[in-house]
Amino acid sequence: MRVLPLLLCAAYAAASAADAAPGPGVGPHESFAEDLLVKPLPDGRVLLHFEFAFRRNHTQHHYHLFPRQLGEIALRYGVDELHLAFTQGNWREARWGHPPSASQGVGADVRARIAGTGEHASRQWRGLTNALSGVFCASLNFIDESNTALPQMAFAEHAHSRAPALRQGYLPRENVCTENLTPWIKQLPCQSRSGLAALLNPYRLYNMHFHSMGMSLEAGASHAGERSEQAALRYTQYLSVVLDPRTMGLGSRWSLSELVGMPLAPACPVADKSTVRILAPPEIDLGVEPLPAEQSKHLGMDMYTFDLKLPDTAASDIELVFAAPQHSESAAGATQLPAVAVHRHVTGHGGSSGGVEATIVNRDSRDINITYFDSLPWYLRVYSHTLEIHTYAAGSDDDTVRSGQATRLHPTKMVYVPAIDRGRPSAMEVALTLPRHSHTVLRYSFDKGFLKYTEHPPDANRGFNIRPAIVSYAVDSTLDPGPLYCTSTSGRSSSGACIARVYSELFLANLATPDFSMPYNVITFTCTILALFFGRIFNLLTRDFAILDVEAEGSKRTKTE
Repeated sequence: MRVLPLLLCAAYAAASAADAAPGPGVGPHESFAEDLLVKPLPDGRVLLHFEFAFRRNHTQHHYHLFPRQLGEIALRYGVDELHLAFTQGNWREARWGHPPSASQGVGADVRARIAGTGEHASRQWRGLTNALSGVFCASLNFIDESNTALPQMAFAEHAHSRAPALRQGYLPRENVCTENLTPWIKQLPCQSRSGLAALLNPYRLYNMHFHSMGMSLEAGASHAGERSEQAALRYTQYLSVVLDPRTMGLGSRWSLSELVGMPLAPACPVADKSTVRILAPPEIDLGVEPLPAEQSKHLGMDMYTFDLKLPDTAASDIELVFAAPQHSESAAGATQLPAVAVHRHVTGHGGSSGGVEATIVNRDSRDINITYFDSLPWYLRVYSHTLEIHTYAAGSDDDTVRSGQATRLHPTKMVYVPAIDRGRPSAMEVALTLPRHSHTVLRYSFDKGFLKYTEHPPDANRGFNIRPAIVSYAVDSTLDPGPLYCTSTSGRSSSGACIARVYSELFLANLATPDFSMPYNVITFTCTILALFFGRIFNLLTRDFAILDVEAEGSKRTKTE
């Protein structure tokens, strides 16, 4: 009788060992790494970029470090790729250089590749956005087919021949607050009790000039381009924030704990890697105390790497010492600017029509192939035949651009999907080759539609926020070190090239808005008329009218006197 329990225990132990053992070429079942990049900016501000990376065997369905909520959501809705970003503030690329993350458009940006086609994929997409809305306490449930675009070229670097279509939903009015940060931190294995997440102080993080928080989930694929049995599931959480030490009363010498208002905690116990990296641009004379054991060069800049897994590093704070206070805004011109920049604004006036003008700048000394992607809501009816593309030679300034002295540029490829009223937005993708040192201007017109009074957002007289345009291009690592996310595999295409994305500004579209106070005025006027009418009729019905003899009354008064 004792043999059966022993056999069951042995079988369970063997199954557990086989489940925990990694397969050939797969690596550990689950891994977790955390990293903080501190980069002083030329104008005196400081960039903090937190990154928490997970990796797990996709065939395993039990969870230890990997966030269970997101793993089950990806499995339930057939997600092959998912990107979510909440951004507040504009990244000033002319002062700060390349952005730290791939998504820096203001608002909430959701992109996903979902298995299936047609109505099934649409239902899965709606379920995914509703699930993410509940997890991150955001208004992502307002993403539906009417504000979802299906770009074909702008995000095609990770797509293989059998990859499902990419869907992108955007909420430009979405704000970022601590309600989004709290569930974001809860996805981490140590949360904010230890590790680098202990530095996430909401009071300092939201007293900022730029804030971007997001996550990316990617399912690994085999060499044939299809998901394999031993594919890995990669999940990354990142948070980028730009702080100004001068507004906190910090001078030319301050520590990391003074900057964020929280002490530097020991590494997360379950983290395989926990590092703090100080990236010193060449135009800034920066000293670090204490000096770390590892010093290297990264993207042409000095890098100091602190390993928080070492007990000596975890017990000490990290101080940054500047040779001179960075108070000059002109020092920002010394930083290396991205090769491509884009700016977009609305043209025209009145409530019936308008236009879009986007200026793409090529600062590089070579021609660059780019993809311009713009999606406008259905109530801005774009006329694709009005698209005009002109390029201006080197040395062009704003006066030359406005004078009309330009060369017409023809796109190498163009994809345009017209909008459907209350059904889907329009999507325009244009592949161009930008000449070196040039300004390229895209212009196209649209008509403004009429909305029902129930479709207007709050404060509709302010205008309608329109999502930014996106320019994608491949970074030449020999000439441009590229953005920080190019150092990770998630920022590279299947060919190994880094794909950089530049987001334009939002713009406000003024539409004809009804007088929302008119119902109140009508109700008030009607109630006043009814009250007056009711009072008169009520008096007529309830009063008893009698005829008085005025002469008889007068004679009675005379006799009495």
